[in-house]
Amino acid sequence: MWVSARYGVIAGLLVAHGASAQMYTADMTSSEWKLASNPFSCSLTHTIPVFGKAIFSRKAGGAEAFYLESQGKVVFPGSVAGAETLPPQWRNDLVPVPLGAFKVEAGNQPIKLTTAQIAPVVAQLTAGVNVMYSSQPVVSASSSSSIMRVVLNAKNFAAGFKSYQQCIADLIPYSFAQVARTSINYAEKPEGLTAAQKAELGKVARYIKADPNVVGVFVDGHSDNSGAPEANEALSKQEAEWVAAYLTEQGVAATKITTRWHGDKFVIADNKTAAGRAQNRRVTVRLEDEAAHKEFMKKEEEKRKADEKASAEKAAAESKMAATSAAASSSASSKARMTPEEISRMVERYDLKNPKR
Repeated sequence: MWVSARYGVIAGLLVAHGASAQMYTADMTSSEWKLASNPFSCSLTHTIPVFGKAIFSRKAGGAEAFYLESQGKVVFPGSVAGAETLPPQWRNDLVPVPLGAFKVEAGNQPIKLTTAQIAPVVAQLTAGVNVMYSSQPVVSASSSSSIMRVVLNAKNFAAGFKSYQQCIADLIPYSFAQVARTSINYAEKPEGLTAAQKAELGKVARYIKADPNVVGVFVDGHSDNSGAPEANEALSKQEAEWVAAYLTEQGVAATKITTRWHGDKFVIADNKTAAGRAQNRRVTVRLEDEAAHKEFMKKEEEKRKADEKASAEKAAAESKMAATSAAASSSASSKARMTPEEISRMVERYDLKNPKR
């Protein structure tokens, strides 16, 4: 249930005259809708003094989003809010149009709309009609009730939203996760990259050039085992170099690319079948961004420490074994050596008449 600004109704019932309202809105002179854009995201932000912001946003490969974002100590009360149009005061011929009820969530983004809920809001703002979100009445300790109202001012919206739509049209339509690992399969006797392979690599190149966070590109060539090891390695090398060269042609900095080839060392399918061999003949392209690089370096450091620990433990074990062996050898040697007294007694017992004894 929510309050209608114009007629003071709660789900069709009159509101007590004692109810007060806190309204947050930008005035006609300061109302702005500001666009922020890059190749991977677009946002259109409307500042609402004291309350916070109203934001339309979209990321590459993602869905449309809209949310109210509060700031400071302003908290949108209740669990449900209602939205309706707020016609200008001079348009007495227009009445508020309900736009639905919405769940109020805890935190600084109390209201978030689905893609379907966004469309009618955009239609009204584009037509120059303000949109208002109203909370449920909140009863205070003094038994008086209050309502919070947050208004989206339609002034300057149409032009701002047009630029926002153009930004969305220009977005790269895939995210880092979608292009971070690409695999290109090739024929038994390739004569170069096919049109389909170039199209796939073109998407990767476009992303790399747009995202400054991509710090490395690893191109790895692999083959099946149908030929001699030397021939397999040469084939995987040729394919990897073709891919790396095409990425460079598309504008990817050569300094970012690391090209490697492995022959048939790393198979992913059974080489006994034609289908398996076709899967093994491949070139993989892996992108590494700052986060992935840090994670890689972290794992490398952990591996280095583990290797050092294992080496130290092995050295200690070998040292202990050597010490034990030396002690045993020394003891055996000591037992083998005879004292002068023992030699004398042996000589005394020696039978000169029977020297073989």
